[in-house]
Amino acid sequence: MGALWIRDGVTLDPLLHGGGQEPAGRSGTLSPALCAGFGAAARLAKQRFGADHAHAEQLFRAALAHLDGDWVLNGSRDERYHGNLNIRRKGLDVARLMSDLRDIAFSAGSACASGSGRPSHVLRAIGLGDAEARSSIRLGFGRYTTEEELLTALDRIIAASRSQKVAA
Repeated sequence: MGALWIRDGVTLDPLLHGGGQEPAGRSGTLSPALCAGFGAAARLAKQRFGADHAHAEQLFRAALAHLDGDWVLNGSRDERYHGNLNIRRKGLDVARLMSDLRDIAFSAGSACASGSGRPSHVLRAIGLGDAEARSSIRLGFGRYTTEEELLTALDRIIAASRSQKVAA
């Protein structure tokens, strides 16, 4: 379920054709339960925006302070969403790290390249080379992430990455 605001005067070609239940948008009948759930989620997001933003900011600061000098933040420290931490360590074998830490939710590079096997075009666009992009990981956190959970995950990521250095 999602929402799309279409500016007056803009006409979109439908991606799905059929019954025409949603004029100039999509075919098919929308689920009332999903619509109600989307509305409830939007209301909650609006109510919690300030607290959620402050919490993500605190987690981001704590994570950066917790990383050792082997890790580099990808992108701007300030001009970003602080619920996303994209970091790299020179020579990191991300596939091995992910295999070693299967119970920690993190991903390789950036969302737009996950699973493709290619270095992220977004990381390349901010000036990283292929090797740097391939040695990057991404962690997301927010409302339901505690600082203890995040720092514990980082401790394990740091330890596993150090074991790669020793083995190399």
